[in-house]
Amino acid sequence: MAAAMASVARPMSETRLTARCTIYCDWLVSLIIATGVVFAWRGAWNICDSLLLPQQPLWSAAARLIGGSVLFVVACVIQPSLAAWARHHERTRCLWLVDALYTYLSFWVSMLTWNGVWYIYDQVVGIGLAPAPPDWAHARQGAISHALGLLLLGSLGALRNSVAAPMVISSDAVAPIFGAGVTAGGGALVQ
Repeated sequence: MAAAMASVARPMSETRLTARCTIYCDWLVSLIIATGVVFAWRGAWNICDSLLLPQQPLWSAAARLIGGSVLFVVACVIQPSLAAWARHHERTRCLWLVDALYTYLSFWVSMLTWNGVWYIYDQVVGIGLAPAPPDWAHARQGAISHALGLLLLGSLGALRNSVAAPMVISSDAVAPIFGAGVTAGGGALVQ
C-alpha cells in the first residue's frame, strides 16, 4: 500500500510531461490544420457555386467534374517531369515553390472532382442547388475563406493536407489504421 501511495505522490517526470505536452500540441496543430483545410475547400466550393454556371446547376456540376478530371490528367502527366527536374535542382526555395504550386493544382483536382460528383448526385436525386444568378458577394467571401485557409496551411507547412482523392489514394491493405499516426506530429510539419 505504501509503495502504491508513493508512486501516486511522485511528481510526473519531465520526460513524461514533455511527451504528454507534445501529444496535446499535436492534437491542437491537427485541429488548426483541419480548420485551414475546411476554409480552403469551403472557399473554393463557394466560388464555384457562385460563378460557375449557377443558372444551370447540372451543367455546373458536370463542368466541375470534367475540369477536375482534365486537371488530374495534367497533374499526372507533368508529375514525372517535375520529379526529374527536382532531382537536379538543390535550391530549396525554388523546390518549395514548385511543390506548393503542384500541391495547389492537386487541391483543385480534388475539390473539383469531389464537388462535381457530389452535385451531380444531388441533381440526380432532386436535392441539388436551385438555378440562380451569379453571386459576386458570395464569391468574394469564398475567395477570402480560400485565401485564409491557404495562408494558414502555408504558414504551418501543411499545404499537402488540402489534397484528397483522386490525387491521394491510400490502401487499407497496408497496415491497420490504429497502427498509423493520427496527429500532425512535429516531424510532419518539418519534413
